[in-house]
Amino acid sequence: MLICMYSMIGILCVGTIVFLILYAKRISWWFWHKNPQARIESYTLHRFAVVIPARNEGKTILALLDSLQKQTYDHKLFDVYIIVKEENDPAIEWISSVYPSAIVYVDEEQTTKGHALNYGMQRICAQYPDLYDGFLIIDADCVLDSMFLCEMNRAFGSGRDVYNSKLVVKNYLNSSKNANSWASQCNGLIWTLMSELGNRAKSDLGIVTMTLGTGLLLRSSLVKQWNGWPFLKTLTEDMELQRCCALHHYRCEYVSYAVCYVEEATSLHATNLRRNRWMTGVVDCDRLYDEKLKEAKKSSQDKNNFYAIHSLYYVYFYVGFLLILFLLNIILGCVCAGLKFSYFYVFFIVSFLSFANLYLGLFIMTIRCMWVDRKYLPMSWMRRIWISLTHPFYYMGYIGIMTKIFTFKRTKEWKRIARVEFQESEA
Repeated sequence: MLICMYSMIGILCVGTIVFLILYAKRISWWFWHKNPQARIESYTLHRFAVVIPARNEGKTILALLDSLQKQTYDHKLFDVYIIVKEENDPAIEWISSVYPSAIVYVDEEQTTKGHALNYGMQRICAQYPDLYDGFLIIDADCVLDSMFLCEMNRAFGSGRDVYNSKLVVKNYLNSSKNANSWASQCNGLIWTLMSELGNRAKSDLGIVTMTLGTGLLLRSSLVKQWNGWPFLKTLTEDMELQRCCALHHYRCEYVSYAVCYVEEATSLHATNLRRNRWMTGVVDCDRLYDEKLKEAKKSSQDKNNFYAIHSLYYVYFYVGFLLILFLLNIILGCVCAGLKFSYFYVFFIVSFLSFANLYLGLFIMTIRCMWVDRKYLPMSWMRRIWISLTHPFYYMGYIGIMTKIFTFKRTKEWKRIARVEFQESEA
């Protein structure tokens, strides 16, 4: 019995050490931001097409249009294109009244955001084949910092192909307590994890970034080459783009000075709908592209790209490993207690340590995210402590989501997420 207990402790220690070794590179990226990002000194002014997919977005889009009107970048150097699904969409009238120069396309056949982007980009390329230097994709529920286009234009001078902006939670711009719920504040930390604690290092190292699908700038040569937007096979068109960048060595850059504010759902139910959609798309992308990525894994850059895309699987395996140990030791502890064996409590200790490892890892990640983007988190210290302590439990919600996805019970529908309606009146 003692051998069994010591074995459990040894398995936990060995599994944790192996995970830390495999995930060490990804953890090192958490500390890359310690110095300010170098800025490109480019004074060339580029012309951009701002493409906004806006299916059934209602008045939410008005805040985005207002932020576009307030851009410090020369308004003659960017045009706004909005793709809706229905001719009678009330947003069309609102758009024409607040931003009359915006061009609205109606794509009744669209079933996903990717289809809307493809329709809009194909129309733009057909009508104005050589007018734009870059295509900027913005979700309708976002708001842009007034310097956004100036910063993206400056970064465009690096000559890279794909540019990611810094994503920050939009809800904090609203003073309403309803806007800043526990769910929205917890989920909002993921943008820091993917941007400052991920894309920042990848960009500097020349590794493919997490090409998040809003605040995303593409060089026009790519859009022409693709004849629109070709990433239509999954619910996460941006993750398809990431795999494409890795396969074709498109150069990616993260622009920490270009801030795009993204709206977070305020209820846990709505947030889980989003999380389920995201993770379904990620898993589907892996099934579609993994073999090609493995075959292309020849140079050191290819290997780094492969690691950047798949390092999350180390987390999946480690979490699964901890859960198995947790449950197994509870069962063994209960059995041994029933049989009145000595030291049965050691199994419960191992079970507790398994859960504690999971919680501690997520807690450290949470603290790191909150420290890095502390100036974008306008909350009291008591609230910060509360989010820090509870965010690990929120993140554990992915366990159920991933279990569902890996058992092939995956959503295939592009569902509209409820918007923060009370922001619209303020906008």
